[in-house]
Amino acid sequence: MAGRNDAAIAAALEAVAQAIAQQPNVGADNDEVRMLETFLTNHPPTFKGRYNPDGAQKWLKEVERIFRVMQCSEVQKVRFGTHMLAEEADDWWVSLLPVLEQDGTNLGCVQKRVSGQVFSGGCPR
Repeated sequence: MAGRNDAAIAAALEAVAQAIAQQPNVGADNDEVRMLETFLTNHPPTFKGRYNPDGAQKWLKEVERIFRVMQCSEVQKVRFGTHMLAEEADDWWVSLLPVLEQDGTNLGCVQKRVSGQVFSGGCPR
């Protein structure tokens, strides 16, 4: 079971990484800043990336709950969610960004790929 969760977490993080790089690099406008401030006032948890499949699922569930009430776009979900990565998870994300930007990865499909499909093993690569 642990191997399956490892693969699911890796697939979810890969999907997020691939999607973020496909978005154009544009500055955040005032609405985006206000949305991020609202997101942060809901006290989202951080994810440190350590081996903890149950913790990863709990983190994703809690962050998605905030997204539902905020009615975030798919792009905002990825940006705000990755903002909550810390330590090992953030190091991984920062190291992957240049590769993704070079490949032109798109954010549009991330929410669907990172949703419960991933943790149930149904997410295509």
